[in-house]
This record gives sequence, C-alpha cells and structure tokens, in this order.
Amino acid sequence: MSYFYGPVPSRRLGFSLGVDLLPPKTCSFDCLYCQLGKSKTKSIKRFSWVDLSRFKKELKAIINRGVEIDYITISGSGEPTLHKGLDKIISVIKHATKKRYPVCVITNSSLLYRKDVRKELKAADVIIPSLDAASAKTFHRVNKPHKKITFSKVIQGLEHLRREFKGSIWLEIMLLGGVNDNLKEARRFKKIIERIKPDKIQLNLPVRPSFYKVSLPKFRVLKKIKEIIEGNVEVVENFPAVKQRRFSRKIKNEILEFLKRRPADLENLACFLGLNKNETIKHLQPLLAKKTIKMRISKGKRYFVVND
Repeated sequence: MSYFYGPVPSRRLGFSLGVDLLPPKTCSFDCLYCQLGKSKTKSIKRFSWVDLSRFKKELKAIINRGVEIDYITISGSGEPTLHKGLDKIISVIKHATKKRYPVCVITNSSLLYRKDVRKELKAADVIIPSLDAASAKTFHRVNKPHKKITFSKVIQGLEHLRREFKGSIWLEIMLLGGVNDNLKEARRFKKIIERIKPDKIQLNLPVRPSFYKVSLPKFRVLKKIKEIIEGNVEVVENFPAVKQRRFSRKIKNEILEFLKRRPADLENLACFLGLNKNETIKHLQPLLAKKTIKMRISKGKRYFVVND
C-alpha cells in the first residue's frame, strides 16, 4: 500500500496530499465519530513503519505528475504520532523536491504530553490537534482512550505544545449532538482554550459515516457554542467543488486508496478525481457490482466506503 493518497479535497486545507504512515486503524483512541470504524489496535507504543527511501521515491513521483497540492498532511488511517521518527518524515517532505510544500500534522493530542513527540513535530508548519471534551467523563465517552491516556495528560500536552511550537495550531473540536454540545461543556471548553491559546478553533461536525451512531448538533446550539467560546472560531464547512487536474488514469486504484482512508460522497470523489459526476459513477459502478465498495447513508447523504 502506498504511503500517500490524494491530493484529497479537504474542508480545511484545500487540496491536501495525505500521508499514511501506519497499519490500518492503529490508534490510541476509539472515537465515537471515527470514519474508519473501530480501532483494530489501540496502542500508545511508537514504532517506525516507513521505508524512507521508498517514501521519498513515492513523493517525488507524485510531485512530478504536476498535481495541485496546497498542503502535505500527515494523518491517514491512525494516530500519526504513534510513528517514531516524524521529524525524519517531515524533513524528507521538505527537502525531497525543489518546491517547498507546507506540512500539516493532524493528531488526536494523546501523545503530546511526551517531550520526544513534541520535538519531532517542531518542523511542521501547522498542527491540528483534537480536543473533543472539556471534562474527563466526556473524554472517556467520546474518545474511548487507551487506559494510560488521561484527560489531564491531553491538556498538559496541548499546553506544552503551545509553549514550544512556533507554527500555527488550529484546535479542532468535534461536536456530537447530545454528547459534548451542551452549554456547560462549552463554558469548560472556553476556560481550557484560554490556557492552550491556539491560533484558531475549528468546530467540526460528524458528517461522515461511523461505526458508532452519532448525531449532529442543532444549528442554534452550534451558534451558541461558538458565541460562548469566542475568539477566532470557525465551523468547518464543506470543501468547494473545485476539480483536481487529471494526470493519472489509474482511477480504480485511486478511488480505493482514497476510500480506505475516508468515506466520500459523489461530489467529493468527482472533485478528487477531476471528473464530472457521470464519469465518476461509471468508475464506481463496477466496484459496487463486485462489492469492493458499498454505499452508506449518513445524515441523509450517500457515502461510498470500502467493503470490509
């Protein structure tokens, strides 16, 4: 399996070339809203899985295709800080090609309390850490963490990250209807955010299908939470339908590599592939017929997912 997928149309990062360093669903959490399903391996042990020479070769091949890239994003199908040696990965990304692409790391914040992890992340340009709870009780309900990860460790790690990291920190809060979207929790979020001092707060919504049943917050509640938290707060909106330029014709493989990491609706897939919707449907039909992929309904919208 390739270390890269995309460039993916991202709601936050434009065209994002995804970097996947881990075996599927290797994570320290088992979040209620995760689009990849239940964690197969819940762990906090760090390993190095990547062959750096192969990684560099793959990256150069993608860049040489001339695809449009706004960010190179380390995220993938698990918690990226479980990969030991992220500083080497970031260094390869920044020096493998003539053009320097900004590097973003999306993390669940579980290992930021570790000094070695924070040190490896220093060369990134943007870090998007998650904070889905403002109390220990809600933390365990939403994130279902590894037994050695506590809520206080997560907050401690975020505070240390802010003091040490010179790039941008965009704090992500995934709001689940009836779980962490009450006003009491919002006021707690506000106090914690004042300690962390992120550059931006992003309120995200669980729109994609997940293993556990989750609901969207009501609009009026979402608006009130935004008012309580204050500051540079934004609600993550859908990615504008701008097509990627086409340079590769291995469309079946591209669809599967994409869907392994994230469910997608037809518009999202068409945007990613650089095709119109009718052309995209033609490529999806044989995969659906062979049951390689399937359709799922989430929040009234149809998504395509890989059939396990």
